[in-house]
Amino acid sequence: MTLNKGKSLKTLSREQIQPAIIILTLVVVILIFTAINSSFLSFANLHSVLLTAVPVGLIAIGECAAIMSGYFDMSAGMVAAMGGLAAASVMHANGSVVLALLAGLAVGLICGLLAGMCVSYLGLNAFITTYAMQEIYRGIIYVFTDGFPISLFGADYSAYTKWGQMKILNFLQFPILVLIIVYALVALFLKYRKLGRSIYLVGSNAKCAKICGINLHLVQVFVFLLCDVLAAFAGMLYASRIGSAPAFLGETIVMEAIAATIVGGTSLAGGKGNLGLTFVGVCIIYVVKNGLIMCGLPDFYQYIAIGAILFIAVMMQADRKKH
Repeated sequence: MTLNKGKSLKTLSREQIQPAIIILTLVVVILIFTAINSSFLSFANLHSVLLTAVPVGLIAIGECAAIMSGYFDMSAGMVAAMGGLAAASVMHANGSVVLALLAGLAVGLICGLLAGMCVSYLGLNAFITTYAMQEIYRGIIYVFTDGFPISLFGADYSAYTKWGQMKILNFLQFPILVLIIVYALVALFLKYRKLGRSIYLVGSNAKCAKICGINLHLVQVFVFLLCDVLAAFAGMLYASRIGSAPAFLGETIVMEAIAATIVGGTSLAGGKGNLGLTFVGVCIIYVVKNGLIMCGLPDFYQYIAIGAILFIAVMMQADRKKH
């Protein structure tokens, strides 16, 4: 009896210190790069880090919800590219910002609904299904764009591009503010709404959730909708900021989002996750990427560093599960 109680206390303490470890990791990484290059800690550089992280940060919100419910969405990167391209195409056709936004969001809704229905109602494996969809979307993008971006330069598109380029109070670029607001809104939804809280229970024990009266199909479809709508939104915001909708919004963007989610402590077994720590995980990934660049190292060192961070995060989860 005493041993069991001691073991539960030990497990509880590990859960309690996890947020501190993740936040401390970010602080230590920042201090290391600041010691190497004093300009790393400047406002301009940190602002640049956050601005660059916006697309991955938005996708990581959806991936956090998906992983907490026990799934992965591997197609989110291509959905982001298609969302940006759809919005840019509408801007070229009629110049309506409202219609452009609706077109981009429609792409996310359709892709999310398709993935959710396949996984929930057909019982298909989420990882393989969304990976297959990723390849299909990649082919669709090639067919319609030949792999070339759609330009949004010029006064004709300023009504669209200003949202990604303007600054709030000449201080904070608008996409960063959007990222913070979306994180806050989704965090409140997960905490206070029944559907949001149901995600945790479905990820912990789907059978138990069903017995408790939770609509499994609704939860499963919702997490894919959330993931792909946010991905499409990320693609539109990115295109607005750079004045161009790229055919491929970074081939590794979805893996970076998943890595940030896991580094932020979201359990691969499902049922556990924290959006605040996911945001910290995104910051860790992009602080490392930016720091290595400022150190003058080639880009491929970023892959090694991010892979090592992800490996350590997964290893820590495996160790916790074992004990």
